[in-house]
Amino acid sequence: MADGFAGVLLPEVFAAIERAWPPFAATLTDASQRERVAEALAAWPHQGRQDRAQLVARLARMAAEQAQQGATAPSKSKPARAKASRSLGRRGAAAAPAADDAVATSSGAATTLDVRDLGVETLAGVGPATAAKLRARGLSTLEDLVLVLPAGYIDLRSDRPPSTWRDGEVITFVANVRGLRQGFARGRFGATMELERVADGERISARWFAPVGGLAQWAQRGEVRVVGAARMVQGRWSLAHPQLRDPTQPLPKIAARYPAVEGVPAASFARLVRAALARLREVGVPDPLPVSLREAQGLPSLGEALAMLHEPGDAIDDDALASLQRGSSPGHRRLAFDEFFYVQLALGLERARYQDAATAVSVHDDAAVRARCDAALPFRMTAAQRRVADELLADMAGARPMMRLVQGDVGSGKTAVAFAAALAVAAAGGQSAIMAPTEILAEQHLRTLQPWCERAGLSIGLVTGALKGGVRESRVALAAAGAIDVLVGTHALLTSDVGFARLGLVVIDEQHRFGVEQRAALRSKGERPHLLVMTATPIPRSMALVAYGELDLSVIDELPPGREPAATEILLGPRALAGARARIAACVREGAQAFVVCPLVEASDAIDVSDVEAAAAALRALLPGHEVGVIHGRMPSRDKDAIMRAFAAGALTVLVATTVIEVGVDVPSAKAILVEHAERFGLAQLHQLRGRVGRGGGTARCIIHSAATTGSEIAARLQVLVDHHDGFAVADADLALRGPGEVFGTKQAGSPRLRTALRGSDTVAWLVDARRAAADAIARAPAPEQAPWAAELARRAAAGLFGEA
Repeated sequence: MADGFAGVLLPEVFAAIERAWPPFAATLTDASQRERVAEALAAWPHQGRQDRAQLVARLARMAAEQAQQGATAPSKSKPARAKASRSLGRRGAAAAPAADDAVATSSGAATTLDVRDLGVETLAGVGPATAAKLRARGLSTLEDLVLVLPAGYIDLRSDRPPSTWRDGEVITFVANVRGLRQGFARGRFGATMELERVADGERISARWFAPVGGLAQWAQRGEVRVVGAARMVQGRWSLAHPQLRDPTQPLPKIAARYPAVEGVPAASFARLVRAALARLREVGVPDPLPVSLREAQGLPSLGEALAMLHEPGDAIDDDALASLQRGSSPGHRRLAFDEFFYVQLALGLERARYQDAATAVSVHDDAAVRARCDAALPFRMTAAQRRVADELLADMAGARPMMRLVQGDVGSGKTAVAFAAALAVAAAGGQSAIMAPTEILAEQHLRTLQPWCERAGLSIGLVTGALKGGVRESRVALAAAGAIDVLVGTHALLTSDVGFARLGLVVIDEQHRFGVEQRAALRSKGERPHLLVMTATPIPRSMALVAYGELDLSVIDELPPGREPAATEILLGPRALAGARARIAACVREGAQAFVVCPLVEASDAIDVSDVEAAAAALRALLPGHEVGVIHGRMPSRDKDAIMRAFAAGALTVLVATTVIEVGVDVPSAKAILVEHAERFGLAQLHQLRGRVGRGGGTARCIIHSAATTGSEIAARLQVLVDHHDGFAVADADLALRGPGEVFGTKQAGSPRLRTALRGSDTVAWLVDARRAAADAIARAPAPEQAPWAAELARRAAAGLFGEA
């Protein structure tokens, strides 16, 4: 997410607070409370970011309490109560009174109460225990509840014959009970009810494996309606734990099915969602999109969209139901557009804020710089590297600071491109800072860059947490004096004693390993330095717009000559694990170093998958005389670095690890990798792990084990790694197989929190539309803080929906 993003949004939050203050103050009956809030607002200009964020949260809580009191107090005039109770919201600042193009309620009228921010405990039947369970799931407000979209829809409009049923499909039918057996055997309960469908006389079995009250009464009644998932068992249809209903009572024909919330029964959760929706309707659903934008995009109102999704109605046609099931309905598009639009607004404003002044170092994009770069590198750049280097140099030759993301596979040569940029900055009299997530990776960058810098006549230094005493003091002094052209380091670059005479370029390797504050802190050490972010994570190009939308995108889509992809094979089934370990052991006996990656650090009773300790013990038994090391995320950083150094030096022949090695040291002699229980990892992770081997040339092997069986969805997904060796092809295939929600689901430091946008099959197209609309909205707004979307943007920022503050 954007560096320093909170710096631009918190002032907007404050501006919204100032506009909302008069009506909010009118709701405070306690004079001392009014005085405290006034003092806090007066202190705003002198506060740091953290204090400001705490102030926003404190005011939000006060406002939420006032709103709840107003919403629950008896009143003869609900509209008047709503207007008098203008709330800053449970989570952030509320909008100013509606302007001509204001955010409006679903009925079209401007509202002064943002009921979305009322707490879940304001709903009838939600006590402290239920509220706590909901909050544990991240569901604190009415808005949170109504944005939990159905996981699917159950079509009960007709009693279709069994010949049309699909395995696992939820169906309903009316039947006569022809028999019931229930009781305990060997300490376990079991019940089987034999049913005869009224429509066609076909026999169906219903089974329960836990005690259920009332089965005998249903059997005596004779005729029942059955609702449940149909399963084909030994050639006969059967239902496990179905619901039994009175056949004379009406049943919703299209029923929403919600994802499970631990500790809250499914029926109770569905009731809470309906209650939250009803409360929003009672006051008027505040619509976060300006009316003109909504009409231009052809979108339904927020209230209409929520009704489409939660209460589609029995009259819905088959095409409309199919679009709901796919997540591509107009309701899905509306909610996705909301989230994408505001995320893209936030990213666009961050870019505009950073580029609103000239950079301190504008480089010379000339032949001399390129010739120096070519002479310094011990190899010839690939066409892709050359193209990306040209894009960087063109950016940095402009008056505004560059903001660019470079994506490239492991081993594609991103470091060489960064060197070209650093050389251009040095030629213009500036310095570069390169920040890596670990000491060992920083040292690797130093070893790679040092000979290149020497040949180009540049000075280079390293600053890490391990550097102490006089050596550190000397190096820091040289950087401050401008005597070091390129300073490589870890988080140690962020300490207050590290400074630069003229910082012109900040390079951040694997940005998702750093938080917003860390990235912004490094950039603040210069006057608008150019920003280059590098990542080997194969995010689909379309989804990169969500994670890095404020950056221009460059892609190195070509590997250097001589770099062969690892030969990849898949071994399926729980019994295949022993064979997979035997294969990796054979590679080691042939002289290769090997990685073995496991999903768990230690054994778990809940999940039957391999762990690091068990795998290490098995490999030691297979490889007597070979040193087998272990590394995982729970170990102290110093211990992890020591083990990685030992492996790189050849003291260990096998390293058993978790995904801590996903972004790690370059070990040219590592020729083989085994990933156990690969079904526990994403394809992007597996591809990056595969990129850890074969860096020194020659043929490398990647063995992927999974407990899944041949023909399963997991097996089909893993086959992508055999069929594709390009990271972007892997990412695009993963997107097609699993959808954007799961592909982008892994939370990265500072990434936006998307609650509904990544569900539909048309997500990418919606994102492009929202990005274009956000860019147009920013261009049309002379002052962003006065735009019709400003207050909603501030509200979402205060709620933490745009990532880290």
